[in-house]
Amino acid sequence: MTEPIGSVDELPGAMNEPSESVDEPSGSVGEPTAEAARRPPRTSRTVLLLVGALLLGPLVGGGIGYGIQAARPATALPPLTPAAPPAYPAGALDPASAAAAAPKPLPIDGDLRKLLLPKPDGAQDWDYAYAESGEWETAGRIAQQHADGADNLAKLLGAGFRRAAAATWQQDGVKYLVELVQYASDSTTSAKALTLAANTAGYTPLPNGLEGGCSAPDQQQPYADNTATYYPGNAVTRRGDVVVRVTAFGDHQVDLATLCGLVQQQWERLG
Repeated sequence: MTEPIGSVDELPGAMNEPSESVDEPSGSVGEPTAEAARRPPRTSRTVLLLVGALLLGPLVGGGIGYGIQAARPATALPPLTPAAPPAYPAGALDPASAAAAAPKPLPIDGDLRKLLLPKPDGAQDWDYAYAESGEWETAGRIAQQHADGADNLAKLLGAGFRRAAAATWQQDGVKYLVELVQYASDSTTSAKALTLAANTAGYTPLPNGLEGGCSAPDQQQPYADNTATYYPGNAVTRRGDVVVRVTAFGDHQVDLATLCGLVQQQWERLG
């Protein structure tokens, strides 16, 4: 009976042997962990490899391309040909030919008096106090035709008045005054404003889409310088910076069709 007990007492000793073997692995596992902590990170090494590859890639590729191109035979380039100098025709320029080739000025930039309507067949001369037929008309003369001459003169000059020409005649009891009033080229808006003023109530639009209009009321009105009365007639249009105006003074009501026809004919002569 004593032998089994003794064999049992030996079991602790036998079980202590593996404990020593367990302690040994624990010490071996701790040593690699300390070494791993002392190792430098591998990130910088990877970056250096990438940078080196980026630098060597173009150099190697360029060297290979240069070697291939150097091995090819040379290609001859075409010879350089200088451009021929400009050539001018010999001889002097003819002034008449140069003038003929130059752009023609607009008719309204020439003599306005030559563009005035001629006196119709069967019409008589009319000695108008403020304008001589077929001649130039001053700004002062134009302003005097109205009641407030000084105010009209200031407005006319302020609007950019340049020059004017007039034609007069009388026919069938009606006196006609045809005026071409030209404004400075930078004051064309003044000509437009005067023409648009004719589009007010009481004016009949001109045919063929012309700017402006004409009016021939059946009521008399007094002259600006006396108490006599007349039947008025007015028509206005424009071409560029030139205002075309026809004023009629009738012993009876002015014929509207005749008035509109005159201003249209005068407009056509300016083209």
